[in-house]
Amino acid sequence: MNEIPATYFDGRSSRPRAVTLRWHTLDGVLELAGDGVSARHPRPDVTIESRLARSPRFIRFADGGRCEVADSAEFDAVIATWAPNRAASWLHRIEMSWRHVVVAIVVLVAVGWATLHFGLPWGARKIAFLLPAGLTNTLTDQTLATLDQTMFAPTRLTHARQNELQAQFREFLAAIGDPTPYRIEFRAMKGDIPNALALPAGVIVITDALVHLAQDDREIVAVLAHECGHVRHRHTLRAVLQNSAVFVVLALVTGDVSSATALGSALPAFLLQSRFSREFEREADAHAVDELRRGGVDPTHLARMLERLAATHDEGDSKVMGYLRTHPPTPERIEAIQGKR
Repeated sequence: MNEIPATYFDGRSSRPRAVTLRWHTLDGVLELAGDGVSARHPRPDVTIESRLARSPRFIRFADGGRCEVADSAEFDAVIATWAPNRAASWLHRIEMSWRHVVVAIVVLVAVGWATLHFGLPWGARKIAFLLPAGLTNTLTDQTLATLDQTMFAPTRLTHARQNELQAQFREFLAAIGDPTPYRIEFRAMKGDIPNALALPAGVIVITDALVHLAQDDREIVAVLAHECGHVRHRHTLRAVLQNSAVFVVLALVTGDVSSATALGSALPAFLLQSRFSREFEREADAHAVDELRRGGVDPTHLARMLERLAATHDEGDSKVMGYLRTHPPTPERIEAIQGKR
């Protein structure tokens, strides 16, 4: 028989009582004695709670009472003899080993990194293509309205010039057999910044400064083809979703993609301040090159437009920063476009 000091609570009052626990191994009984307490509990009526580091251990009884016992090697030894299956858990043994703790931290960091770099993009892509058309239309309208109130002004292009560019784009879409209902919106941007933005529902915003920067209308068509690639692959939605981890997790867990209020406020900020990943830019470039070739337009028009933007930037003209911020024209991209002629 083994004896362990403990503090007893009867479950009816908060009064603590000092008792002695006597562990009867042969008949499997736990006896309590002291301070007016005298009870015997068979092993099935005794619950020994799992330990947490070196905090006090608790023993609960079927009648509602409980005992608090100081964590000790002696207590572990008694439990191992009286109830082997109640001995210190493997989890506790792991948490008390610094080697296991280090391994757990490394594994946690690795899992977190993999989730951010692989799991989150996968989830964002899945959700982006599941969002219903009605929701993407609403997001697009809200985003354009926000941009009109904050960054855009009415275009100064003549109606004749707008119609001319619209007609060239429609001819290009007809030549490649693309029935997507894209819509071009012309705007002047504060600071006369050349920019092109692809909104989720197929609305492409072209600024006056970008039109003026082009030396050939086919360069504008090439930029539009690139923006079509962003729309086709839902890059804008995917990029914003990847920055909205909570929404992605909830949508994947619940299967509900019908509500995206947070995205409505995040889209304008992303379009003006963030930049697409290299993967998204390569994908949009590849889409543009393939479609331009199908439509009989030399893809180098896109490369020339990017080169002109980059050259102007190199000369210190801050007006091109809008487009460079969202579409960084790296030399690798330009070389890839020219190499796919």
